[in-house]
Amino acid sequence: MIKNLPKRDLFDTVRINVAKAFADTNTKEISDEDRNYLVNELTDNILKYHPAIRLNEIPEAIAQGVRGRFGEFYGLSVVTFLKFIEQYLFSEKRTNIVKESVIDDVPRPVPDLQTQFETAKQNALYALQRKKDKKDNSAIATVVYDFLDRIKLIQFTIAEKQDMMADAVRELIAELKYKLMISPYIERAAIKMDIEAYTAVMTAHAGINDRLFTLAKMRAKKLALDAFLNGVILDEADLDKMIEKKRECF
Repeated sequence: MIKNLPKRDLFDTVRINVAKAFADTNTKEISDEDRNYLVNELTDNILKYHPAIRLNEIPEAIAQGVRGRFGEFYGLSVVTFLKFIEQYLFSEKRTNIVKESVIDDVPRPVPDLQTQFETAKQNALYALQRKKDKKDNSAIATVVYDFLDRIKLIQFTIAEKQDMMADAVRELIAELKYKLMISPYIERAAIKMDIEAYTAVMTAHAGINDRLFTLAKMRAKKLALDAFLNGVILDEADLDKMIEKKRECF
C-alpha cells in the first residue's frame, strides 16, 4: 500500500504515468509549472483519499482510463486522473484481485530451516548455470549473494568490497546517462539529479539517499556474485559440495 511507501516513490510513479497519458492521448503538452502542479496535487490527493491502493495499480488505473474503459473524459486534469483511479478501484477486475489477495494473506507456516537452505542452494546452483549459459542474474543476484555471504562462501576484503561499490556506481552512472538520452523531457530532471548525486559520491565522497544507496549496493552484490561464480567456473569447482560443507553456517 502506498501509505507504507516513501512519498517520492508515489510521486515518481504519478509523474511517469501522467506523462505517458498525455503522450498516449496525443494531448497538447502543458507548461512545466502546470505539470508540476498537476503531479503534486494528484500525488497528495491519492495519498489522502486512496492510501490503500498499491503502487503498481496506479499505472493500470490510468492506462485503463485513457483507453476509455471507464467512459468518456474531457481533458487530463487532477479530477480526471482521480476519476480513473476511483473507477478502477470499484471495477470488477480489481475487486476480484482484492478478494484473492485476502485469501493469499492467510498466514502460512514458515518453511523449516532445512527447506530454506535447500531452496537457497538451488537458487545458487541456478545462478551458476545461468552464468555458464552467459545469461543475466540481476533478478536473483542479491538473494543468492546474501545466502553465499551468510554461509561464508563469499569472502571479499573491505578494500575489494569498496572497489566493487565504486564499480557499481560507475555502471549506474553510465546507464543513467544512456537513459537520459532516450527518456522523455519530463523525466530528465530526475535522472540528472541521480547522475549528479552518484557523481558527487565518486568525486567528493558525498552521501546519497537511501534509494540510490540501495541500488548501488544491489549492483555491487551482483558484481561480487559474478566474480565468485567466475572463480567457481575457472576452478571447475563443485558448488553443490561447497555449499553442503557450509550447511552448519546457515
